[in-house]
Amino acid sequence: MPRRNQPALTVEEILKGTRFGRTQSVGHMEVIPILDDGGADDTFAPPDFGVSNHNYGEVDVTNESQDRPTILPTGTGWVTQQRAQDHAVPSAKLIKPGESKHINTAMCIEETQGGYIQGAKEFLVLPASLRAKALSTRNDVGYSRLWDAIGTFNNDLGVSRGGGHLVRFLKEYETQLDEFVAEFELVPDQLGAVILIGGKVVGVERAPNVPFWERLWVPLVRVCYGSLAIKAGRMLGDTPSATRTMLNVKEKSLAGIRLALRDATAKAEGLIEAAFNEVRSTPLLYAGAAEGKLDGAELFTVANTRLAGQIVLHSGESLKHSGESLKYVSLCAAGV
Repeated sequence: MPRRNQPALTVEEILKGTRFGRTQSVGHMEVIPILDDGGADDTFAPPDFGVSNHNYGEVDVTNESQDRPTILPTGTGWVTQQRAQDHAVPSAKLIKPGESKHINTAMCIEETQGGYIQGAKEFLVLPASLRAKALSTRNDVGYSRLWDAIGTFNNDLGVSRGGGHLVRFLKEYETQLDEFVAEFELVPDQLGAVILIGGKVVGVERAPNVPFWERLWVPLVRVCYGSLAIKAGRMLGDTPSATRTMLNVKEKSLAGIRLALRDATAKAEGLIEAAFNEVRSTPLLYAGAAEGKLDGAELFTVANTRLAGQIVLHSGESLKHSGESLKYVSLCAAGV
């Protein structure tokens, strides 16, 4: 439920202190950059970690910044080249400067590989299709609890003998996932993004500051949302997204082409705005009390019928000014 004496959170509130950049479109995916407009906060260091474990279903995550806290993003996972079982965590965590946080609610995301992780650095964010399931088990203990969901995910994407191995999806679609990273560009002052797939909003992501976002963006676009774009491509084929428009060139000249392009762009922007308006004001309800606290910052899980995820909010500030008090937002479409 909403916090006492505060209105329900909305995407509109999340975006305070920001402005939109120009939409980037590739295939079935569109990304609207969220740019800093006075709402950035340099309190949190970028998400750089050292990770190891000594038991399945557990990880030790060390904040490599010695002078600033950081946030372990929702759905962070580690797929390594080591002879070790890959792991992920369902929930975000607040981590002190230099702290090594032990997490016993982690999940194995590689069904049969044995061994423990030693000193992993690079991370991914779980595919959007797995995040809601993982988040719903954020308080559970049990290393195998995501295997069935990974198996279904692999089957849906035609991964041969995928089972509960996320790495088999990553290998089969490696080239396409890499292309998403190359095709969508970071822009100056960017600290977040609204992501659309097939003309529908499937993600709203906001980082505390630009350096944090620069570190988080590749894990998000490559696996979390890139996987959804691949799924959309398999389902929709060459059918254009609902927010795409055809060029209608009435005069066969450069001026005519420019006019048609301007008209098509304006129409597409209107369609994207209409898609965004579908989620702009729908309340996001709190799933319960704060799930983590650190120096006045609090971690909450929120959801509505379209989106589910987590936020980090400064506890001493009113939600009517939440654009300035929100430190981190990661909302992903449920049931995709």
